[in-house]
Amino acid sequence: MAIRNEKGQFVSTNTAMVADLQGFIDDWTHWAKQALRGGDKAEAARCMVEVRDCRQKLNALQA
Repeated sequence: MAIRNEKGQFVSTNTAMVADLQGFIDDWTHWAKQALRGGDKAEAARCMVEVRDCRQKLNALQA
C-alpha cells in the first residue's frame, strides 16, 4: 500500500506512523490541558496515559 504525505510524495509506512504518533501526542497533550483548565483531573490523567503510550510507541519506532 502506498502512503503519501501532505505534499503528495510517497513515504514509508514507518515515516507515516511516526508522523501520526507525533500528531496524536500533540492532540492528547492539548486535551489534557483542556481537561485541567476545566478542573477534570481524572480526564487529564487519562489523556496523559495516552500521551505516554504514544511516546513509548514513537520511541520504539525510532530505535
